[in-house]
Amino acid sequence: MNKPASIIDAIYSIVRPVLPLLATLSYLMGYYWRQIIDLLYMQFYNLRVIPPLRIDVIASIFLAGTYSNMLNSYRDSIDTDRINNIVKDYVNPVLKYNLTKEKVWSIAALSSILSILIVALTAPLVIPFIILGLLISTAYSYYPRLKSYAPLDVIANTLGLFLVPFIMGWTSHSRIENLPMPTIAGFSLMASSFFTLTAMVDYESDYKNDITTIAVKLGLKNSAILCGVLHLAGMILSIDFLKNHLHSLAYLLVDLLLYLDLIKNPTPIKALETIKKIVIVSVLYVIIMAVYFAWIAKLMSG
Repeated sequence: MNKPASIIDAIYSIVRPVLPLLATLSYLMGYYWRQIIDLLYMQFYNLRVIPPLRIDVIASIFLAGTYSNMLNSYRDSIDTDRINNIVKDYVNPVLKYNLTKEKVWSIAALSSILSILIVALTAPLVIPFIILGLLISTAYSYYPRLKSYAPLDVIANTLGLFLVPFIMGWTSHSRIENLPMPTIAGFSLMASSFFTLTAMVDYESDYKNDITTIAVKLGLKNSAILCGVLHLAGMILSIDFLKNHLHSLAYLLVDLLLYLDLIKNPTPIKALETIKKIVIVSVLYVIIMAVYFAWIAKLMSG
């Protein structure tokens, strides 16, 4: 591997983009909630004024994600990742590059400090949410390592990667008490089903190291069933929203079918394949809806 490629690979492993990307998508969902609703109801005349994309906040989220990944990678390098043979979305940078404890903490400290400083002047209201996210990351990955205490592992992931970022985006335009609670509660349950799925991928290494994740606590079969139950319960809770947007309901039904298929053969490899399928379905859904709304907007404009 040449030097530029090695540098890119190192940065990718340290940042682990999937973590901050999930949090960023949750933040953008809350930040653009009004515009999303207007779009779903095809009220294009309300979309003439769209809030600017907050690159500073997104950068802050990515730096917080780096902090989270470094703590998690360091702690996992001691036990679980030494025997985990499943190829996931990244390779543990501590093991791959033989990072010392001092280097890990230096990167973690720098990224967390920058995460706060980057929004200190431009978006100070975001700071409490960023700090809360950093605290959740610390509790989940390092101490008391909530990932070892099911169901706190799933709860922590749901809070840190969905609910807190969503509310952070929401508060940029509305008061917390105005949150559409049934819908957000439903979305949170569906997020929890996904994080239960991710725990299944690491089942074998977690089991051998006495890391009592939700998958280890329940077993693979029951964890797969829980994925389906949480996803279905989330759909039921948010049905008032979904019944007005049947395309979203159809998309979530496809995800439910993937969970039901997982129950037939609940292995770590099958769980990883299910994650990949959910990602592919989600990307296709976004692309199809983007093309559809662009076409409708063109028709309405004459």
